[in-house]
Amino acid sequence: MGTKRYLDKNVLEAAQERISLLFDNFDNIHVSVSSGKDSTVLYTLALNEAIKRDRKIKVFFLDQEAEYDGTVVTMRKIMNHPNVLPYWYQVPIYMTNATSYQQDMLYAWGPGEEWMRDKEDISIKEIVGEYPKRFYKFFEWFEAQQPSGSAFFVGLRGDESLNRHRAVSKNPGWLDVKWSTKIKGGSFKFYPIYDWGISDIWKYIYDNNLFYNPIYDKMYANNHSFYNSMRVSNLIHEKSFYCLADLQVLEPETYDKVIKRIKGTHCAAMYANDSYIYSTDKLPEKFKTWREYRDYLLETTPYNNKARFVKRFNKQVQSEYTYKQHCKQLLINDFESNVGVVKEANKEDKFAKWRKIL
Repeated sequence: MGTKRYLDKNVLEAAQERISLLFDNFDNIHVSVSSGKDSTVLYTLALNEAIKRDRKIKVFFLDQEAEYDGTVVTMRKIMNHPNVLPYWYQVPIYMTNATSYQQDMLYAWGPGEEWMRDKEDISIKEIVGEYPKRFYKFFEWFEAQQPSGSAFFVGLRGDESLNRHRAVSKNPGWLDVKWSTKIKGGSFKFYPIYDWGISDIWKYIYDNNLFYNPIYDKMYANNHSFYNSMRVSNLIHEKSFYCLADLQVLEPETYDKVIKRIKGTHCAAMYANDSYIYSTDKLPEKFKTWREYRDYLLETTPYNNKARFVKRFNKQVQSEYTYKQHCKQLLINDFESNVGVVKEANKEDKFAKWRKIL
């Protein structure tokens, strides 16, 4: 288990065969897109198969308002294709804000709010009835609205992390297909490009002259590595708000809009790469231990969620390794633990853990 098995075909041929198999067996096919490189490739592969069969695919995008302009341009290109049934949601939803202690959440597309931009003509602007106003719960809600036996395509790749590799290859969800998972309601998620590497992604984009998010070219021109620092996500996410540091260079108009719309973003733009303000690269000289620094942050920072932090911290392993991660969460106001705390493995069980994951 976990050993890679090489085939007599390349990853493109394998992905095309997988997608063809799914079109043979599913009438209701959805593709989740983010405007990122992986979902752009997956969307194109699915679209090509749909065109070949004179079918349509449903394309889902949850617009978080605080998006790159390049993302909006890309989504317009995708959603207006004649073989696409667009599910571009621009509905009120709460997004965590990692840049501010005062504004924990952005109420994206909230009624009465001054949005960063107007809604699109093609988008879904209102949902009748109740729906979850949080990102991941919204995905589950959307999937539950679709007919049983639907296929949801996700552009997740195993080489991005060991956990992702395990998620897409450990257990089959549909028949004996390991690159699938079963979800509620009798539907399935599929990961047709799970075995692609980043070079495979960019080669396919280049070879086929695909339209892709223009923010990538701007990032590359600004000395970002396409291996690990070109992330396309909403601008205030716990794992991506560092993009604010060069947003004024990449998209100055978007930068002006985001600092007017969301508290903390101007500060994050100035100090996102600082060793102390938003990160735990170094222990401040004033403190002797990470626990001392963590307790100082708990006592002096104006958190509305202090009790929530304390309750969670008390349940976790008490060690300097953990305290350092606590500091990270406090600095970015990660009261939901979206970044998470990783347990420290001792030398004895470390390799056993990785073997199990693989």
